[in-house]
Amino acid sequence: MSDQAPPNMQVMDRRAFLKRATAVGSVSLAASLAPFSFVRAATRDRTGLDRYIETRRRLAHSPGLSVAVVSAKGLEFAGGYGWANRESQVRADADTVYMLASVSKTVACAGVMCLVQDGKLDLDANVNDVLPFAVAIPGYPGAITLRQLLTHTSSIKDRAGTWGHPGQADTLYSHGDSTVSLGDFLKSYLVPGAQRYDKRGNFYDRKPGKGYAYSNIGVDLAAYTAEVAAAKPFSELVADRIINPLGMKQSGYHLSDITTENLAMPYAFDGNRHQPLYQYGYPDYPCGALRSSAVELGMWLRAFMNFGAVDGTRILDEATVREIRTNQHVASWNQGLVWWSGWGPGTFRHMGHTGGDAGVSTRMFFRPDKRIGAITLSNASLLGPHYPPFHDVEKHLLSVFS
Repeated sequence: MSDQAPPNMQVMDRRAFLKRATAVGSVSLAASLAPFSFVRAATRDRTGLDRYIETRRRLAHSPGLSVAVVSAKGLEFAGGYGWANRESQVRADADTVYMLASVSKTVACAGVMCLVQDGKLDLDANVNDVLPFAVAIPGYPGAITLRQLLTHTSSIKDRAGTWGHPGQADTLYSHGDSTVSLGDFLKSYLVPGAQRYDKRGNFYDRKPGKGYAYSNIGVDLAAYTAEVAAAKPFSELVADRIINPLGMKQSGYHLSDITTENLAMPYAFDGNRHQPLYQYGYPDYPCGALRSSAVELGMWLRAFMNFGAVDGTRILDEATVREIRTNQHVASWNQGLVWWSGWGPGTFRHMGHTGGDAGVSTRMFFRPDKRIGAITLSNASLLGPHYPPFHDVEKHLLSVFS
């Protein structure tokens, strides 16, 4: 069980064990800042910001880095640095599409909450009332709820070794999109007697709701519950309710959703140089496989900062966003539904999520008091001393634009 608040985590939270397994100079600016309606970048020292970010990228040993700063009014700043794909000579810019790792969970949560606000799901009802197969914590037959799944208190555990890692012969990291469905994977993991079921390894020995432990599988199960309730794949639900209304044309849970060649290659650092992995997918995609650019992800962040609406488009009710932001009282920090908040540099509070996977490091945070947010996306697994320079970029941007 993890008792540490997410704000203190140095390395991101999706399958952190993979990072150690996979760990065996030029600036390019966005060509266009559309469709944002307001840009104030000209009032800042563009050259100084570019120089600062490029220096931190090099210190972080990240092949590429893309950033965006958004406010309630629009895009404040965006840029790309280094390489999206060194082998193909594609430079990173603000429109480079990255795997988002656990930052994906913020969008997955929104997809689930769309059905809650529609009255098709209940945060505190037993998900077994909806699921086509029964899920129970061994020894604790009580209900498992969406609220527990979205606050990491369901007692469902991520078992190390289940997914493997890119490069292994036996791995769930597929070349391209996985051919295993979300429902089939979850059934194999959660139903007694199924292929990946492990009574001790897949669950904590406690009643649901009685303890916190970060769970990718828990968020996946919440997404699958929404998929069943909506009678459509979860990826389509999210596209219909979040991605398409916001005009995020190069964003999606599957590689087949992405048509641009401006796609970041994930890299593993072997201590001397970065080695390209491959564009991968996995069956439990809602918790980590969303792809987007810093600019397009900024559209989603603006909508969330503005309590569900942006530029005349409403994707979530204000009451829904307030529920997501509300401290669910499961830990010493402010743990909302997926989103969490803590103290940023200085004395201000920020809310957001981190992400990390093989060849991926991501951060997305905003200041609720100022409605200023920063997105930082890297195509490397940033570990140990390489992570603070990456984090420094976000801290600097939130300071400069607040």
